[in-house]
Amino acid sequence: MNTVADAGLMAEAACAGEAHLQVAQVCKTYASPRGATHALQDITLDVPAGRFVSVVGPSGCGKSTLLRCIAGLDRPTSGEIRLNGEPIVGPSANTGIVFQRDLLLDWRTILQNVLFTTDCRGQPRAAWAERARDLLDLFGLENFHHRYPWELSGGMRQRVAICRALLDEPKLLLMDEPFAALDAFTRDDLNLELQKISLQTACTTIFITHNIGEAIFLADQVVVMDRRPGRIALVLDIDLPRPRRLAVRESAAFAQYTRTVRQAFEELGILRSSA
Repeated sequence: MNTVADAGLMAEAACAGEAHLQVAQVCKTYASPRGATHALQDITLDVPAGRFVSVVGPSGCGKSTLLRCIAGLDRPTSGEIRLNGEPIVGPSANTGIVFQRDLLLDWRTILQNVLFTTDCRGQPRAAWAERARDLLDLFGLENFHHRYPWELSGGMRQRVAICRALLDEPKLLLMDEPFAALDAFTRDDLNLELQKISLQTACTTIFITHNIGEAIFLADQVVVMDRRPGRIALVLDIDLPRPRRLAVRESAAFAQYTRTVRQAFEELGILRSSA
């Protein structure tokens, strides 16, 4: 793929197909000696192939629980999740995950960290090394292949974590507040980098965040969740042209999307109204 425009056309073509990810009436309850904790209630969501979906909500509303169920790391108490029509019953090679912490191994070089997944699967490094280097270069880390994680800033480390998740070209990318611990400038920079890679790969992405502006900037669709037990309160389609510049956040359309999401949280009693 040679241009962002070409990548955008590919993403549009993918989105025109059948639902890539289907979440149907998913509930999740955790049992404990102190009683049951109801984390999710009747979550239903269809995500077409190539769509970027941001999930925003307050702490404890079940966002991460939903992501773990989609990743196959946890099982719903009831309901079903399907990827390309197949039920998700465990972790899949078609799914890449980026957590809030980068989880890099300090004794391995940056390149070796990106190749970690192939090592776990017993695949030869040589077959994936070129792609690993290309990904690192794409994220501006061309001079850091043989450095160690402790030599990198927090933003650079998170770039490495994203490269690792994208190495084997997953069809589904799951991101659990990956930029939450970063400063505002680094966060903006990584938002732009993530948008670029999303357009180039047309990868279906579920992105968890507390930040309303970030959710809108990145997404084709924003899902607003209510407090526990987590429920979907609003699904908002974002119609802003891509690729998006940071300046789009100053536009009237962006401001209207922000007001809509904030109003939803106000009606749920999560945010105070201006009054």
